[in-house]
Amino acid sequence: MIFVTVGTTIWFDELIETINQLVVSGQIYEPVVCQIGNGRYVPENCEYFRFQKSIDKWIYQSSLVISHGGTGTVLSLMDMQKPFVAVANPMGADDHQSQFLERLERTGCVLWCRNLEDLPHFIRKAATFRPRPIDTEHLADNIKAFLES
Repeated sequence: MIFVTVGTTIWFDELIETINQLVVSGQIYEPVVCQIGNGRYVPENCEYFRFQKSIDKWIYQSSLVISHGGTGTVLSLMDMQKPFVAVANPMGADDHQSQFLERLERTGCVLWCRNLEDLPHFIRKAATFRPRPIDTEHLADNIKAFLES
């Protein structure tokens, strides 16, 4: 099962619509569960829910997570060592998700899909991608420096 999450604060209809189309076209053949938050687009070919207290059970049950680029979600997925593809939600303030993912991508510890048209490629790549471990000893300092920049 593939789990897709858009987070809780900003809708990301474009991601959910793309996932739905990939299921329709047969490019995704596994069952898909989407957390769609406040989104207006409701997928017709995926199971979905808006909010739950915790999405951890969905993450643990999934073979792959496709996620918005929110800091908390991405860091949790990295900590769980779960295969995932991150897609920055451009609706975020100052496109901060792209800035965050760009920095992580440079370290080799995240797959960042910049363009939804490329998502099928990243889904295939995620099957064999092994992220470099992040230096957790200095992680808090690195996040603080990032947030201050």
